[in-house]
Amino acid sequence: MKKNIVFLTFLMFVIIGGIFYFLTELLSKNKESELEKLTVEKARAAVSVNIGAINKSLESSDDITMLSYIESIAKFENISSCFILDRNNRVIIHNNTSEWNAERKGSVYDRAVKYDGELVQYTQSENLLLFSAPLAKNYTLCCIFSIQKAKDDAKYWKIKYYTVAAAVLAAVTAVFYFLAKLFVILPFNRIKKALEGNSVDAIKKGAYNEITDFFATEREKHENRIKALQADIESLSKIVEYFAADGKYQAFMALNASNNIIFAYDKTGLFLKKGFAAGSHIVESSLNSGIIELVNRASENPGREVEAASENYKITAVSIHFQGVIIKITHK
Repeated sequence: MKKNIVFLTFLMFVIIGGIFYFLTELLSKNKESELEKLTVEKARAAVSVNIGAINKSLESSDDITMLSYIESIAKFENISSCFILDRNNRVIIHNNTSEWNAERKGSVYDRAVKYDGELVQYTQSENLLLFSAPLAKNYTLCCIFSIQKAKDDAKYWKIKYYTVAAAVLAAVTAVFYFLAKLFVILPFNRIKKALEGNSVDAIKKGAYNEITDFFATEREKHENRIKALQADIESLSKIVEYFAADGKYQAFMALNASNNIIFAYDKTGLFLKKGFAAGSHIVESSLNSGIIELVNRASENPGREVEAASENYKITAVSIHFQGVIIKITHK
């Protein structure tokens, strides 16, 4: 039973872990996209404020004022460079004077010059974006935006998401395991111990004292039970009598001293689970709680038949000198 609970806990851990992984990745990508958009919008707003003043400088041919605006824009956070292109993709002014008169080739710059409006494009570097806007006299303002900081911030958010998900997953798994242990394993062990208690006490009286029982291995206990049963002619005769009646009853069960099934059949399908196996405990294989109660009663009154009723059936059980329990089920 405990192995089954551990397996179910592990299975639940894997399933919920997979769900959390998917959600964390989704949240991380959304956060990265959100941070990138915020970075671009801030830089874009800073540039757009100065476009009017740059146009006035172009119309008045005031190169000094225009250069001061270009340099001030380049100092904004996340803007790495700012320059103006003519229709031939040639730089007429740049915040870096060494770039003046340089030619910018590539489809990104071609689209920027030809597009009649503000445009944001990815460059050859995945961390850099090109923002462009038309200016007076057919010029184009271009600014390179860096989103590296947004990507770095997104990584920290991803770590936070995974930390929270791992903590929640660990908590859910622990709660599930302890609840399963509290409501499944402990009740099962109590019932099993109650069923096995009578036979253990009897073995102490008839076979060995408490010290021997304490140090005896499970194998030795089983061997002692077998020897005691083989030496008990009365018990053997009763078992032979019941086994010989196979097929006479609607259902029949023979349990050993540990209340494990030695032999059984159920024509009704109401008392034993389908596919039950020899050697399985009666608690695991029974479909009727009345069977468990009857086994307890029989164990408390060895050698005496006890009876119970279930719907249209009569159930009779007898404990044979603490070596096992025989259960017969017939029509009323």
